[in-house]
Amino acid sequence: MRTLRITLFSDGRPGHEKQSRGVVEALRNYIDAEVSERRVERLGPGRHGISHLRYLLSLDTCPDLGEGIDLVIGTGSQTHIPVLSAARRYRAKAVVCMSPPIHLINRFDLCCVPIHDELGDGDNIFRTVGPPNTAVPSSRHDRDRALILIGGRDETSHEWSSVRLVEDIAKLLAEDKRWTISTSPRTPEDTEMLIRDQIRDREDISFQPYSLTPPGWVEEQYRINETVWITADSVSMVYEALSAGCRVGILPVRWKKSDNKFKRGLDYLGNRRLIVRFEAYQPGAPWVSDHEPLNESDRCAREILRRWWPTHTA
Repeated sequence: MRTLRITLFSDGRPGHEKQSRGVVEALRNYIDAEVSERRVERLGPGRHGISHLRYLLSLDTCPDLGEGIDLVIGTGSQTHIPVLSAARRYRAKAVVCMSPPIHLINRFDLCCVPIHDELGDGDNIFRTVGPPNTAVPSSRHDRDRALILIGGRDETSHEWSSVRLVEDIAKLLAEDKRWTISTSPRTPEDTEMLIRDQIRDREDISFQPYSLTPPGWVEEQYRINETVWITADSVSMVYEALSAGCRVGILPVRWKKSDNKFKRGLDYLGNRRLIVRFEAYQPGAPWVSDHEPLNESDRCAREILRRWWPTHTA
C-alpha cells in the first residue's frame, strides 16, 4: 500500500486551517500520507478576479510541488485557484472544505459542504454537519468543570448586547461548577469590563481573555470541560465542542436576518437535541442533550478514500 502525497493550501486563517487539517489528520488514521503545506498569497479583489480568469482560460501557473501529488486540499476563497491549478498540473484530486463559488463548483472533485449552506445536489457534493475540524473526542471531561466562550460584534450578522449577555451568564454562574470564561478578538471592551465586575468576588471562576490565551488553549479546554456554553455567533466553536464530545449550550444573540446560515445550522442542531438553548435551560435540571461526538473530519476522510482509494479504508 503506497504512501499518498497530499498538498494542503492554507490562507493563514486559523478557522480555515483547522478544517483542512482536520480532514488530513483523519486521513492519516487510515493511510500513510506525506503532507506538505503551502501558504497562499492573499490577493485583493482585482488580482483575485484575475487569478480566476487566468485559471478558467488555462493561463494559470502552479509552483513546483514535486512529483506524484495525489490529493490537493484547501479551505477559504483564497485557496480555490491554487488548489485547482495544482490539481490540474499534477492530475490530482481537488478537495475543498466549504461551498466554492458557482463557477468553480464542478471543477472540484469533492466539496465538503455544511448542511446549513443549502447547496444544491451534485455528484461532487458531500454534506457535513458543520465544518470539519481538528477536535477529537475526549476521555478527560470533568463534570464539575464548565466553560463559557464569548464571541462579539459582527455588524453584518447580529446585534450585540453586553448587558443582556452578562445577565444571561450570571444565571449560568449560579450553578455550582468550576467555571472558566474566555473571549474572542471580536469581544467589545465593555463586555469584558462587565464580566470582570460580575465575577470580581468569585474565586471559583477563572477569566481568560483571548489576548492572554496561548495557541491550543481552547482545544485543551474542550478536552477537560464537560459543559461548554458558547455565544450563538461563535459557530465554529460550537462544532469543535460537539466534536470533542462536550455538552454544548448556546447563549443567544439577536440575528439581523432570520434565514442566515449560522442560525440555520443552530436550528438543525437544536432540532436533533445536539445542543441546549439558554432559553430552555434550567440550572440544576438534567442535561437533555447527550450525544455521540460529531466527527465530520473522519466522515470526509472516509468519503475521500471511498471514492478514490477504497482499498485504504479500514
